[in-house]
Amino acid sequence: MLRIVMDDLFKQNLLKMRNPQAPTSFGEALFGQVAWVQKMIPRKVANKLAATQFSEKTQVMESLERYAQEKLGDNPAATIKISGGEIGVKPEPTWEGIPQYAQFSDLKKDLTVEDRILDICLKMKAPGKVRIMFVPETFRSFEDFQAELQSDFINQLLPAFAYKTAELFSRMLAAMKLVDEELLIYPTTINETDISAEVMKVAGFYSPEVIVTLGANATHKILKGQERLAQVHGQFFNRKVENIGTFAVVPLFHPSIIENNQNMKKTAWADMQKIMKYLKKL
Repeated sequence: MLRIVMDDLFKQNLLKMRNPQAPTSFGEALFGQVAWVQKMIPRKVANKLAATQFSEKTQVMESLERYAQEKLGDNPAATIKISGGEIGVKPEPTWEGIPQYAQFSDLKKDLTVEDRILDICLKMKAPGKVRIMFVPETFRSFEDFQAELQSDFINQLLPAFAYKTAELFSRMLAAMKLVDEELLIYPTTINETDISAEVMKVAGFYSPEVIVTLGANATHKILKGQERLAQVHGQFFNRKVENIGTFAVVPLFHPSIIENNQNMKKTAWADMQKIMKYLKKL
């Protein structure tokens, strides 16, 4: 009987290999039928070591955090005096001195990026329509990508990425169900000059629902910190622009890293899904 059952399983698996199933999600369409985009059936496995997974340090920090939350309440300026110091809520960095613009022409006068590139990246965008703003570290010069220009959406990505990387990133955006009018891209650096304040000027004008930083340098500039990208990628942070509003900021790995490291695709896909859920596209 066992032999008959094993023979049947072998035949079934052989038929599946000869007739592969069509992708069941755009995740499979983008990355292929790999294990981490397949729906896994959860298995209830008893884990006797679950109670010992947390270190003593983790338990102490969690207890301290709960205690601080109870004592501080909703007052961010409050502190708790303890022996040898005090406990308080670390204030999040705020962008100050960012002007508001009523017209695109006024905004354009205060931007460093050359007009030919601005026409590609911003001219057809409308305030209130942009849902996501991607922030790479820098842009290439117009001469560097002029010969690569096409007649479709990829043109908007060419200032930030080499053509091959732009192709990959365009597929990622398609998998995220983003359309042309919902996104824009603007850098933090031009010719080694920090223009990250301009990112917030553009964000203040177009009001994206989320700002996505691409790579460590862009993440440090927009978050105003030195967080390790490996620890904060895919997480949501709030950054306030004085007199304008607060933006959700999500760091991602740069597409060139994903392009050159196939193992990073799993991480990229998980991070993208978080943003899709935030935008109600998943």
